[in-house]
Amino acid sequence: MRTYGVEAVKNRLLFDNPWWALNEQAPQKFKQPPKRLFFEEFARKVEQGEDGRAVTLVGPRRTGKTVMVRQMVARLIEGGAPPRHVLLASLGTPTYWDVGLQQIIELFVKRNADHLQGRKLYAFLDELQYMPDWENELVKVAKAFPQVRLVGVLSAGTPLPEATAEQDPGYDVSVLPCVSFAEFLRFRGREKALFGGDSANHRLAFNQANLPQLNKEFNHYINYGGFPESVLGKTEGAPSPLFVRDTLIERLLHKDMASFFGINDLKGLAHLFTLLAYNTGREVSIEELARETKIAKNTLRKYLEYLESAWLIRRLHRVDRNAKRFQRAVAFKVFITSPCWYAALFGPVVPTDEVYERLVETAVYCQWLGVSHRIASLTYASWRGGKIDLVGYPDLAAQKARAPEPDLIVEMDWDQSLSGFGEGPQIVTEFVRMNCNGEENTLLLTQNMIRTGYHRHVRIQSVPASLYAYGLVNEMS
Repeated sequence: MRTYGVEAVKNRLLFDNPWWALNEQAPQKFKQPPKRLFFEEFARKVEQGEDGRAVTLVGPRRTGKTVMVRQMVARLIEGGAPPRHVLLASLGTPTYWDVGLQQIIELFVKRNADHLQGRKLYAFLDELQYMPDWENELVKVAKAFPQVRLVGVLSAGTPLPEATAEQDPGYDVSVLPCVSFAEFLRFRGREKALFGGDSANHRLAFNQANLPQLNKEFNHYINYGGFPESVLGKTEGAPSPLFVRDTLIERLLHKDMASFFGINDLKGLAHLFTLLAYNTGREVSIEELARETKIAKNTLRKYLEYLESAWLIRRLHRVDRNAKRFQRAVAFKVFITSPCWYAALFGPVVPTDEVYERLVETAVYCQWLGVSHRIASLTYASWRGGKIDLVGYPDLAAQKARAPEPDLIVEMDWDQSLSGFGEGPQIVTEFVRMNCNGEENTLLLTQNMIRTGYHRHVRIQSVPASLYAYGLVNEMS
């Protein structure tokens, strides 16, 4: 029996990179599907990054990472980079596994040795998580070949924003989360009808009379709007539920990837994820999860780490009534990374359903997933007799300080009982007065009430959750 070698890898690289055969003298044009909101930030890191330092693009499967990479390839070539200077290799292909990252880049550099003339090469490595010890290899190869901008694309096994905020991993990170509400409206062609003004510069001109229609779109987003395939191409009525109903779970739990990370009980993993999705927006504990799933605690922690590294769930740290993290974390708040996971598992929901407020909170939280500094510093507060849904800090260091001062307080008020003229948000007000310095943003997220007032000298804004979720586009940009 003969085994495949370098020549087979070379042939596969030619197959992955059809633009290498293009005439470099002729202007190149590529078909361009709509770009995600996060494309420019990713492009900046690729084009302006430090020599010898790689870039990673991370996020759940089916969010368009490979499409974004192909858009980046097109941008480079249309901008004047010789087509042969841009490589794309899909490392999920077994052909590459025995060769290793360094040899792939060596072949690429050798192929261009006579044509470099001081110009940069670009190597996009899709499904990089299939390469053993990918982090160390990526950093090592980037340093060994500073003339090559290495870009790794990963759907699992990625470090969390908290980890990269505390310690430089040796490469730059771009996140491509599920579709944001602002993108959802743009893809469906609804943004201009609902918001006048100049959306490109985030100058909103919202007419409150459009709020019922905005809330209707928000309901579509919560049920069907997290992934490009369920949104693009359907602009009238509700987005197509077919992708969410028939495809989402099968494609995104990617059982092969779980096995690759040493998880053999795929049924147990799926049961855990389903339970977490059902409880999105709630506080849970390892004790409760172990009891309900019958999974040993050490195994359970491994499964949670995998689901989080695959961008399927997020866990929030808990702080006390003094805005300080607990020394021993026995509970955490869990969010799925797109509210439409819930519809995929349990069917679509309407605003009167009991679970809807938690899905609204999940949708709001998910708008920050592409903003690493903010998502790393978000927590929630819980103590005997009180809770705050979301508590944000300027950064992770401020969150861990001995005297933390939150700059964002968010409480869900879907039934609008706190925003009325009764006793008001007593717990929120007390928390702000104890822990904040007067520069904080204190919000009650409502169904349709817009109001700004003071309660015990604390300025509080009541804002429709749908309007707030759309407005977070400013922070993402």
